[in-house]
Amino acid sequence: MKRIVFSVTLLLYVFFVSAQTAFQYRRPVENVPAEDWYAIPFPVDIYQKITKDFSDIRIFSITEKDTTEIPYLVKIRKDEVSIEDFTLPLLNQSRANGIFYFTVQVPAGKVLNTLTLNFPEKNYDARVSIEGSTDRKEWFAIVNNKRIVSIYQDNIDYTNATVHFADSDYPYLRIQVKADKQLTLAGASFKYSSTKKGNPITLSDFTATTTTENKQTNIRIRAPYRTAVNTLTIHATHNTDFYRSYRLTYATDSIKTEKGWVQNYSTLKQGYLTSLDSNKINFETLITHELKLTINNLDNPPLTINTIEATGPQVEIIAKLQPGQNTFLYYGNARLPTPQYDLIHFEEKIPKSLKIISLLNEETLQAPQQQKALFTQKFWLWTILIVVIGIMGYFTLQMLNRKD
Repeated sequence: MKRIVFSVTLLLYVFFVSAQTAFQYRRPVENVPAEDWYAIPFPVDIYQKITKDFSDIRIFSITEKDTTEIPYLVKIRKDEVSIEDFTLPLLNQSRANGIFYFTVQVPAGKVLNTLTLNFPEKNYDARVSIEGSTDRKEWFAIVNNKRIVSIYQDNIDYTNATVHFADSDYPYLRIQVKADKQLTLAGASFKYSSTKKGNPITLSDFTATTTTENKQTNIRIRAPYRTAVNTLTIHATHNTDFYRSYRLTYATDSIKTEKGWVQNYSTLKQGYLTSLDSNKINFETLITHELKLTINNLDNPPLTINTIEATGPQVEIIAKLQPGQNTFLYYGNARLPTPQYDLIHFEEKIPKSLKIISLLNEETLQAPQQQKALFTQKFWLWTILIVVIGIMGYFTLQMLNRKD
């Protein structure tokens, strides 16, 4: 009986292991010239066939004698922003001809490129100019008539009082504020913001469909396959200034109804589109094939949507590869958990500059399992379990009969 139980247990183990390690696709890695760390960029069409959290990806190195799993890291090459804040005393505050002036002294060797003003008043429209000087005698223009506004009425509470300008290392800055009403300066903060650019990819293979009904404009942005996206820029125009709330959603799953398939959406971000801003919507990297932007027009005429730009980050796999081996990237198994590699604890030891190596054409290992295949798999699993229980019950009765 022990031999039979062992055989059945082994059969079950093999069944479960094969179900867990069955991949649908693989891509060969191009020839590795030397042992080193490499970055392997994802092709744009691979997202359709991998899990959204990348958990089903494995790298295997195959030789005549052995097959080895290679640890890896997934890197999303998005912009990295660093900010240095400065609190500077406001000097020589004064007014003349309806213009408010003040000066700041910048610490030696420091660079600034952002100013945010704080006024307690609401509903203002102002223009800001910034000049720089080395001796407070001769001044040079940095920013001319940059618009800042505050809107506080009905259901709108919006303020944009930030001025971005080119990097400035002048030791003195003079700021002028000309507004449609007298403003009281409650504070001014300066920053130096620097961005380490990632590797953004402009998504061009998508369609945008715009419909307007029930005082809303709905824009569906569809790609032929799932892809990585983290930025949406809306270029809209109107004959007057505008300020419209929006809701950005993304496609999750579909359900079948009597009227056909219905797409479900989940909210990604909410905010405002305005003529006073660039209308660039940033969000965490998302793997999807469809976004939907809903603009609330209220009683206003709809905006004219000129163009829509969608961009996403380059996603890469980082791994240490050996030459003289057949190396493959395997994927397409939603049942696999995320791998746990020691490499994640030693990321700082990986070189910052990596050689790029590409994936070759995709190879299909098995057809994607349909619902029928899933049913068949469950059927055989239950069949094996019933057989095991039957065998164990039979031998249990035999043992009881022998004792009698």
